[in-house]
Amino acid sequence: MRATPLADNRATMNSSDRATALAVLRHLVEGAQVDGVRFGPVLQLLITNHSKKSAVKGQVYINLESRWEIFDALPQPLPNGEHEFRELTRDEELWLLCSIREAQIDRVDLGGETPHLMLVLEGGRVLFLNGHHDQYEPWQCGVALGDRDERWLVVACPGGDVAVWAPPTFRTITTP
Repeated sequence: MRATPLADNRATMNSSDRATALAVLRHLVEGAQVDGVRFGPVLQLLITNHSKKSAVKGQVYINLESRWEIFDALPQPLPNGEHEFRELTRDEELWLLCSIREAQIDRVDLGGETPHLMLVLEGGRVLFLNGHHDQYEPWQCGVALGDRDERWLVVACPGGDVAVWAPPTFRTITTP
């Protein structure tokens, strides 16, 4: 992945990688709903598309490794790093995630320079995941228990870039 340094030594996402990542994210989660939470060292949000006829095989998930928040509407300006999020206890995180249980994901977006992930839910609420950390991956969205020949994964990389894995047939359809 190519990255261009910014004034504060952050990298900016490669525009082609961003476009592919956004296409994969939209394919995996737009129109789907938040169906559950998997416990472990990192909370994992489980996403299911009950209506999409061409849904992928397996369980779509989002790892919540960095700070995140649920807003009533998309904030302006957008948060720009972990330091701009409140610190939540595990119980507070679980309560917030339960508040969006079975909510449909109407729209998915990524930040322009940093892979902040924004899931716009029915009713306008927004699950906003921080996309920048210098040392670890703030979030990942992928498919578990799926077809071994169809790898789906989008990773917000340390430093602010994004990496994408998708079946070659999907890439040829979505990239110019």
